[in-house]
Amino acid sequence: MARAIPIRRSLLGSFLLVVILLGGTILIITLIGSRQAIRTFSQSLMSQTIDQVEGKLSRFIDPAIRELHLARSWGSNGLLDISDPENLNRILMPLIKQHPQISSLMVADDRGREYLLLKIGEKWQNRIVRRDEWGSRTRWLEWFGDTGKQTETWKEMSYDPRLRPWYQGAQERYKVKTDASTLDEMDETIHWTEPYTFFSSKTPGITASIAFRGPDQRMYVVGFDILLRDISDFTAQLKVKENGKVTVLTDDGRVIGLPAIERFEDPEERQRALLKSPLDLGITLASDAAVALAKQSDHNHIPLKFTSNKEVWWGQVRHFYLTSDRYLVIAVMVPERDMLDGLAQVRVGVVLTTGGVLVLAILLAFLLARRYSQPIEALVQQINGISRGSLEDNLQIESGVSEIKQLTEAHNRMRISLRSLLKLERDLQLARQIQQKTFPDKLPDLNGFSVAAWSEPAEETGGDTYDVIGSRYDDEVGAYVLSEGYADRVVMLLADATGHGIGPALTATEVRAMLRMAVRMGQPLSDIATHMNEQLCADLHAGRFITTWIGELDVAERSLISFSAGQAPLLFYDADAGEFQQLEADTPPFGVTVDIEVRINKKIILKPGDIFAVISDGVFEAVDQEGNQFDATGVINVLSAHREKSPQDMLEALRAAVSSYTQNAAAHDDRTVIIIKCTESV
Repeated sequence: MARAIPIRRSLLGSFLLVVILLGGTILIITLIGSRQAIRTFSQSLMSQTIDQVEGKLSRFIDPAIRELHLARSWGSNGLLDISDPENLNRILMPLIKQHPQISSLMVADDRGREYLLLKIGEKWQNRIVRRDEWGSRTRWLEWFGDTGKQTETWKEMSYDPRLRPWYQGAQERYKVKTDASTLDEMDETIHWTEPYTFFSSKTPGITASIAFRGPDQRMYVVGFDILLRDISDFTAQLKVKENGKVTVLTDDGRVIGLPAIERFEDPEERQRALLKSPLDLGITLASDAAVALAKQSDHNHIPLKFTSNKEVWWGQVRHFYLTSDRYLVIAVMVPERDMLDGLAQVRVGVVLTTGGVLVLAILLAFLLARRYSQPIEALVQQINGISRGSLEDNLQIESGVSEIKQLTEAHNRMRISLRSLLKLERDLQLARQIQQKTFPDKLPDLNGFSVAAWSEPAEETGGDTYDVIGSRYDDEVGAYVLSEGYADRVVMLLADATGHGIGPALTATEVRAMLRMAVRMGQPLSDIATHMNEQLCADLHAGRFITTWIGELDVAERSLISFSAGQAPLLFYDADAGEFQQLEADTPPFGVTVDIEVRINKKIILKPGDIFAVISDGVFEAVDQEGNQFDATGVINVLSAHREKSPQDMLEALRAAVSSYTQNAAAHDDRTVIIIKCTESV
C-alpha cells in the first residue's frame, strides 16, 4: 500500500509538476504545431458554425414536419373536410400562428378540389377550388385578424392543384412509401419541392407535402408552404471571426441563405437575391468555394484550403437532408489571415511568459500550498460529518481566497439541499404510493371473461393511468350500482398524458376521477368522452394533451364498445380468423381541441378465445441497445404465442419480453397494459 503524504506536500509537488509540464507542453506546441493548430482550429470553428446553422435549420424545418404528419393523421380520420372551409380555418389557423415560417397550407383531392389558407401580414385568405364543379372559377375569402368580417370574390384562374409539383410529388411518394412504419420512413413519405416562387404569395419558398387516403378512399394531399427568407435573415447576420462568411444553397446550387455582405443588409435586397446562383449574384467567393469543395466525395467534408480573389481561404460544407434525395448545402468560408492574425506575436509572448511563469510558480507554490491546504482540511472534516448524517451545523471557515469562500458557501448550500432532497424523496415516495392506490386492488369477476391490467411509471410518478370499474344491476334499487365483486358490466380506462412525472400524473389522476364520477352518475360513454375533452381543453396548457381509451364491456351480451382519443394501435385478436387486427384511434387526443366528434364504434361481439388489448406508448416504444423499437409487431408476436393462456399470463409474458428486449434498461416512458379475453360463450 502506498504511503500517505500530507496534503500540503502533495499539493506543492503536484502543483509544481503540473506547472512545469503545462508550460513545457504549451511552449513545444506553440513552436512546432502552429500549422496543425490552424487546421484544427478551422475544423472546430467551422464545425461549430455549421452545427449552429444546422440547428437553426432543424428548428425551422422540424416543426413543419411534425405538423404535416399531424395534419395527415387528422385527414386520415376525416377531420379535414375540403367542403367545410370554416371548420378547416378553426383547425389550421393555429398551426400558421404557431409557426410563422409556414405562410400557407393546402389540402387537395383527386377531383381537383382544393382548400388554401394563406396569411400575409394581418390578412388571411382562403382560395377554394372545385375543378369538378366550377371549372376555372375560384372562390376567394379574405379577412383581417382572427374574427374579422369575411369578403367573398370569384376569380377566373387556369389553376388545377393536381398539376402542381407539390401534389404530383406527394402522390409519387405515396405509391412508393405506403408501407412506412418507422419515424425515418415516415419522413421519407414527405415530398419536398425544389425551392421556387409561390403561386399565391409570389414569395420564395419551398413546399412540403404528403399524400394519404381519406375515409372516403379518395386520394388527398396536404401541403405546407415554408418561407425561405428567415434562413437568409439568419445567415446574413452571421459572421465567422472578422471576415468569415456563411451561406446555404439548394442541392442545385441556388442561394437561400445569403452571406453577411453589406449589400444584403437591406431586407428587400435579400428578398430579390433569393433562389439565384452565386455567379448571378456576383458572389465569387461562394462560387470558388463550391468549385473547390465539390472535389471531395463525402457529404460531411473536412476543412479545405482554396484561393479566391488571390486570397487564401478555408472552407467546409455539410449536407442538410430533407429526404434521401433532397438536401440543402451549408457552406462556411474563413480567410486564413483571420486565423493567422497575431500568431507570430503569440509565439514570442508564449516563450517569454512561460519562462517567467515557471520561475514565479516555484516561488509561490509553497505559499499557495499552505494557504489552500488548511481550509481544505477543514472541509474534509465537515464532509466526514455529513457522511455520518450531520446536516444541521453550517461550516464557518475564514479565508481570503474567494474560491475557498465560494466552496464553503457551496458546502453549506449542499447541506441545505441535501435536507431538501431528503424531504423531496419522501414526498415523491408518498406521491407514488398515492398514485398506486388509485389503481384497482382487485378486478371485478366477469362471467365468461378474464381481465388483467398493469401500470409502471418511468419515474416515481407517471403520466399513465388505468381503471376497471365493475357494476351490476340491483333489483332493489332498479339501476346499476358499482361492484368490486361479481359484475354485469365493466367500464375500463387507459390514459397516457404527455411526459411523465408529477404534472402528467396529476392530469392522469384527473381523468380517472372524472371517469369514476361519470360512471357513478350513469352517463353514457359518448357523454363521458365529450365532457372529459371539454374539461381537459380548459385545464391543460398549450402543447399538453392526453391520449385516452374508454371501453364498456357488457357481460351478458358479450359485447364491447369503446372510444379512442389518440390511443393507438388497439389490438383485437379474432379467434375464428386466427389473426390480430390493429385498430386506429377515433379522434386526436383529449385536450387538443374542443371540436372533436365523439363517435362510438360499433359493438364488437366477443367469442371464446377473442382477445382485446390496450397498450400505452411506453411498451411499443421500448428500444434495444441499437435504438430499435419493440413496436406493435413485437407485442403481437408475444400475445399470439400465449393466446391460449390467461390474460395475466399474457401480461407477464409481455413484461418479460420487453425487459429482455431492452436488457432490463430503465424505462424512458410509462408502461400500461389492459388485456381482455373471452373465455366461454353465453
